[in-house]
Amino acid sequence: MPESVNRDQGSAKDPTRLCPVCRMPISILAVRCRFCGAEVGRPRKEQETFTVKDLGGEYKSTYTLSDNVAEALDAFISEERAQLQAQERRQQAAASKSFFRWQLKSEPQSEEKHEHGTGLPELDAENRILSSDTLPTRSQRMNSPQATAFDLIGRRTLVVAGIVAGLILLYFGTDFAWARIRNIISPQSAQEDFVYPNRAAEFYAAGTPLTEVLEEALIALRHNATDENREIAETMRQRLIKHVEDNAFSKPFDMEKLNQASADITRAAAFDSNGRITQLLEEINREAACFKFILTSIDIEDESASFRLNNPFTTERAQVVAVGDLLQDRFLVKRITPREVILEDISARGAGRQILARPLQPVEALL
Repeated sequence: MPESVNRDQGSAKDPTRLCPVCRMPISILAVRCRFCGAEVGRPRKEQETFTVKDLGGEYKSTYTLSDNVAEALDAFISEERAQLQAQERRQQAAASKSFFRWQLKSEPQSEEKHEHGTGLPELDAENRILSSDTLPTRSQRMNSPQATAFDLIGRRTLVVAGIVAGLILLYFGTDFAWARIRNIISPQSAQEDFVYPNRAAEFYAAGTPLTEVLEEALIALRHNATDENREIAETMRQRLIKHVEDNAFSKPFDMEKLNQASADITRAAAFDSNGRITQLLEEINREAACFKFILTSIDIEDESASFRLNNPFTTERAQVVAVGDLLQDRFLVKRITPREVILEDISARGAGRQILARPLQPVEALL
């Protein structure tokens, strides 16, 4: 019984830790848990706990400075005070020195005044100039009575000239300012007062391209929306439309005229949003696309011809035709020879036009 009591008391004194399996407290030196029997192993490093007593100290203690430390602190404080006092003395000396220099500069002037006041009577301007060792400077000459009179005359002249210039600027500036104010308040009336010269008829008579003539007529119409300008703009628009249609559907067919018609209507549509201009632009674009085909090969035995189509308005890119067939549902194949293919335009606007196609060359009119 005493042995078991001693063993229990000894284990109670040991530091404890938690079992990693059942989480019950066991001795830190145990290798097997006494509750669940799991092997826990001895820890790699035992926990060490130190108290104040173990470290050789006491719970309450006081610290006193040694004599060396106290002497060092006193020396440091004395040195800092000496530096502050020396800096203050330097500042005071600099301030007194600057004040002394200021007194030296002011003393000669007072001495001169004292000499002139107590000695001989003061000399006039001319005698002072003669008595001086050096020639008078520009500023001294300007301060003489004669220079002062001329200076006053010049100043008065400048003042009068400045007043006159100011009145002139005020007069013209007021008119300009009122004109600007009227334009801001009523811009519509200012635009109505301005008459833009309509030179469209003059341009047309001089042979200027119809696109530029129409543009000039529309500019004049925007500035002055009068009936006359509307009539001129409509006349020039009709002339341009007719000119474009004549070139696009010319007989005989002319590829250069078709390209020129496409360029003219494209430029006109850039500044004229009229519905007829827009509609004609779409029609001319489709017309020019229909002629973008090339003869690639001719088969004499089969009496057929192969064409490559570059029409962006259709999905078909190649077509093989024989005599009597329609190319793009528009051009009737009239004859196929070893060197060329003859086609006929059967469209409403270009009916009867004969077209000649040669291998790998642009189409042209058959004359």
